[in-house]
Amino acid sequence: MKTQMIFVGVLSAISLTGCDSLRVTATATESELCRQWGYALPTRSRSDSEQTQAEITVLYAAFSLSCPAWGDLIPE
Repeated sequence: MKTQMIFVGVLSAISLTGCDSLRVTATATESELCRQWGYALPTRSRSDSEQTQAEITVLYAAFSLSCPAWGDLIPE
């Protein structure tokens, strides 16, 4: 989970520097980062602890803000 949090920080920083996260206008690098991050998002489980549920919620929110056009990759 720590590695994912670092990845979240890096992608958040990238998005805050003005990169466009829309699939149509994103660079190949931006699109690939969003794609890989989206596929790596953890799924939720009924057996998750409250802390794990909170961490997953933060990951989903960071992904949604950094890669808005890739929201379909967030597990349901």
